Amino acid sequence: MYGKSDKGYLQLAIRSGQYKKINVLEIKKGELINFDPLNEELEINLIQDELEREKAETIGYYAMFELVNGFKKALYWSKEKMLSHADKYSAAFNAKSYNDLMTGKIPDKDKWKYSSFWYKDFDGMAFKTMLRQLISKWGIMSIELQTAFEGDYTFKDASGNSTYVEETNEPLINPDIEVTQVHEEATPVDAQSKKEVVGQESIALL
Repeated sequence: MYGKSDKGYLQLAIRSGQYKKINVLEIKKGELINFDPLNEELEINLIQDELEREKAETIGYYAMFELVNGFKKALYWSKEKMLSHADKYSAAFNAKSYNDLMTGKIPDKDKWKYSSFWYKDFDGMAFKTMLRQLISKWGIMSIELQTAFEGDYTFKDASGNSTYVEETNEPLINPDIEVTQVHEEATPVDAQSKKEVVGQESIALL
């Protein structure tokens, strides 16, 4: 199952004509036998029943591509690593709050505060992140794909300090903060910056 953002990345990669194969997949509990990071080989026993698989707990994410020239690259991240990444780079997300939400510890009256796409569609955002990590570091990027990747945004304050976020159009408490495009490696979001983001509806890229 692909989310809104990763589907756009996949379509752009395929359109470039450079990719023979490209895929991203959530790995469910009980499926992973082994991932060899040295040889980038995944040993897995997929749950065959689609409905049963959809209900199973996600434990990680796998992404791979093969170029038409034969070059291959693959990545596997545990869900814990993805949670840490989201907590570090998204001003709208908090890993502890996500766990509280998933375990029913957040009262219904407060759930409106957790409308970031990292809360609403964690797997979709995780797929997008895996593809960005994989393609931007090792893949061949068309101009269209580069433009899509550069479409991620930062919040820039009056002093010119930038804070990277994985989502765009987050409402801000501070009206002096403006949104500007990123053209560099992402930088972590500190705790203070997270407090400046209001937990309301956000719009995912692509």
